[in-house]
Amino acid sequence: MLIEKLEAAEEAWLTNHKDELETAESMDAKCEDGIPLKVVYTPSDAVSDFSSDVGFPGQYPFTRGLDPSGYRKKLWTISHYAGFGSPHETNVLFRKMIEHGGVPPYMALDLPTQLGYDPDHPMAQGEVGRTGTSVASLRDWEIIFDGINLEETFVGTVINAPAAVFLAMHVVLAEKQGADLSRIRGNLQNDILKEFTARGNFIYPVEPSLRLVTDTLEFCARNLPAYWPLNVCGGHFPEAGSNRVHEVAFAFADAFTYVDEAVRRGVDIDAFAKGMFFLMKTNHTDLLEEVAKFRAMRKIWAGRLRDKYGAKDPESMKCRVLGHSGGSLMTRERPELNIARTTLACLAGVLGGIQLIGLRTMDEVFGIPTEKSELIAIGTQYVVAYETALPDVVDPLGGSYCVEALTAEFERRVLDELDRIDRMGGMVAAIESGYVRKVIAEDAYETHRAWETGRKVKVGVNKFRIDEDEPPRRPYEYKEEEEQRQIETVRRLRRERDNPAVERTLAELKEAARRPASTENNLMVPIIAAVRAYATVGEICGTLREVFGEYDEPTSF
Repeated sequence: MLIEKLEAAEEAWLTNHKDELETAESMDAKCEDGIPLKVVYTPSDAVSDFSSDVGFPGQYPFTRGLDPSGYRKKLWTISHYAGFGSPHETNVLFRKMIEHGGVPPYMALDLPTQLGYDPDHPMAQGEVGRTGTSVASLRDWEIIFDGINLEETFVGTVINAPAAVFLAMHVVLAEKQGADLSRIRGNLQNDILKEFTARGNFIYPVEPSLRLVTDTLEFCARNLPAYWPLNVCGGHFPEAGSNRVHEVAFAFADAFTYVDEAVRRGVDIDAFAKGMFFLMKTNHTDLLEEVAKFRAMRKIWAGRLRDKYGAKDPESMKCRVLGHSGGSLMTRERPELNIARTTLACLAGVLGGIQLIGLRTMDEVFGIPTEKSELIAIGTQYVVAYETALPDVVDPLGGSYCVEALTAEFERRVLDELDRIDRMGGMVAAIESGYVRKVIAEDAYETHRAWETGRKVKVGVNKFRIDEDEPPRRPYEYKEEEEQRQIETVRRLRRERDNPAVERTLAELKEAARRPASTENNLMVPIIAAVRAYATVGEICGTLREVFGEYDEPTSF
């Protein structure tokens, strides 16, 4: 009866202001994903069953947040993506970050390392240390974390195809430090499926790549219960061009594929699901839809984990999110405005109730950021945390007619896309058919057309532009001598280590890789042995290349 009265009152209001509202409606306001935006929202737009659709914070379906007291209990973790050049330089940076408010390192690695090449490989020439830290062996890992207690420090590692090798390095170094492995915290990105569609840093074909991810999930479930071995990266899809609906749907489709593989292996869902979390974009545009996105994600994940996979532990049903502002949102034009963009991105994450936030820097569009800009990005989060009072209230936009309506509509569109992928045979089939890349390209085209036509404003680019005489800044000068130093370091390692032991462990790894995937034949065991013998990233990945081959990317356009 109340809703009927509201709808009648809204009709009367529309009639009374017909001319003015028709002009406003002609502006055709929409979210990035095409969700239309009304001029005004009422309770009739947010009709739902409170207990099943919204609920209270810390209770299923977790729409309003994962914890009853939200940020009053604990602020979100301030994470920052960093690392460059040599292991020595990265050690200095990480120690400074930890000293500056306890910010945990979230490590960037250079392209040769991500693709499983040592710094002296011909494919690595000119790229060593350019986009992140160069890591060739356990010795480099020891240098990076010299003076850093791994039992006390959460360490994030942005690595995918060779993720198992880096997990092994972390385990071996933690053991050398005398750490209790059950207390080791950190995470691997380790999301190989998105590499085939949105990023491109793959090595092996899809099936053996999935095997390695499953091996790390199983290993951590049994040996590193506090470690998060899988960071599903929805945020890379919008960086490649996708809209928000496809960002979430493709991330969930990837995640459910990993879950299926682990469950098929016989790993209990409650033993590993709590070690999965999502890296998503906190977009500074469409702020309210961004908040709705995170609320809908929690509801979808909790429902699927409970109803399809039989999770019983509430911790397994919690959709944990690391939000990052995304480099594609930054502009070279008027770069100081990027501070405002990252501030809004931080607000989107906080209002959405996520667990970790990492912001890009204002000068990242020019290269590796300066130390000053890194500290500004960290300080921006402190301003939001301590100067807005937002952490005092859980889900402060909950109950907003607009936000509740957007949350419900966003959930519906994501579930529709997941159903479409299921009908195609799952995410692997969608990847191999070229569907995912095609959709991302179409989304990217629509976004750039909106900027080109002025339908979407990009301040400083297509509107409010100020031509400046200052030349593009160069935050960090790449030192070619660092590449030569890293090459000599890995060559010295090969001269000084026990090479027969290395050859023996690599032979054992090759034999294990040839056998079928199983709990008894988990590749983490021989990889850890090879790392302990100081086999290099390139040698370990090269051994697996000999068995698995490399992925041959299909043409989809």
